[in-house]
Amino acid sequence: MPRNEEHMIQAKPEAYEASRQRFVLALKQDLGRRLRSQIRDKVPSDILEKKDSTIIEDYLESMPERNIWGRLSRSAQELMWKSVAEPIFRKEESLKSFYNTCKSSSSTKGSIELDDNLQFPDEIFDTHVHVQPGGYFLNRSEDDIIAGALYEAGGEIYSQGQSIDVNESKAELVIRFLKEKIPNFNPIEILDMGCSAGASSTPYARIFPKANVYAIDIAPGLLRYAHSRAEALGVPVHFKQSDVGNTNFKDKSFDLIVSHNAMHEMSEKTVKNMMKECKRLIKDDGIVLHQDVPFRNSELDPYQQADFAWEFYYNNEPCWKVYADLDVLSLMHEADLNAQCDRVQQLGGSMNWDLFWTKH
Repeated sequence: MPRNEEHMIQAKPEAYEASRQRFVLALKQDLGRRLRSQIRDKVPSDILEKKDSTIIEDYLESMPERNIWGRLSRSAQELMWKSVAEPIFRKEESLKSFYNTCKSSSSTKGSIELDDNLQFPDEIFDTHVHVQPGGYFLNRSEDDIIAGALYEAGGEIYSQGQSIDVNESKAELVIRFLKEKIPNFNPIEILDMGCSAGASSTPYARIFPKANVYAIDIAPGLLRYAHSRAEALGVPVHFKQSDVGNTNFKDKSFDLIVSHNAMHEMSEKTVKNMMKECKRLIKDDGIVLHQDVPFRNSELDPYQQADFAWEFYYNNEPCWKVYADLDVLSLMHEADLNAQCDRVQQLGGSMNWDLFWTKH
């Protein structure tokens, strides 16, 4: 299953737009692969020898070379969103029409349930995370699905800009891992927490066709697009607007609970509440598995810690530093989830992912 699965509601770029996207991709790859790695060589040895990430961070902020790289990297991120936004906004009315048709149809395979009274977390509500225009909570009308469309299209370029192979989705990696560890595991009730635009939700419905797949998020624009996307693929997923730490599903409802790249977008409080909710929702023989980036300050030297802090300051990653120091396993253990962490290589070898998981 490809990482970026094609479907009928994708906004296809015109030739000149595709050319612009290829330029942005090449720019991001050059900035990430070649230029960023050279900055360390410009830092004086006496600064590095202090082995203090705060001191190194302050020095990096004063470096012309680092500031030039930073300005170019931020500009490349802004250009990325501009390059994907034009074809999306050109198709906006047809995207809305498709969503409204899905919402009102009695023949859809899945469903969507929104909650107008849901409270949003302060740490990301007013933040344009990843510099995405309008952020995750862009919600200009009752049928606005632009947030999800931007999320998927921008994510495709962003992942390639990070040199991540596209031949295996995060969900497929998780499923491959589970099948290797527990070959006879066939979940019937599955919950995807923090599902965003739904790209990691649909593989579970495909690979476990007898399962009922539910997916929750708090951002309505992401969920509308996720529902439309799943219906365009002909895959049954039930999307619901809900807080990961306070769902209204019944106790012991699920055989498998997963999340994908969600924890680094959450506060420590939210992650802690999510783990407690997982404990409540998982069946006695069920599995909880949270996948995320392999980014731990404890595994980085002080320079790397200072370097990656740029994502927090300039790429609108409000919880990046929190996640880097977060002891996920301890939070799972506190919730009475007997968890372990496996670092798993994606097919193609371009990326490793951390899987925090437990057989309850």
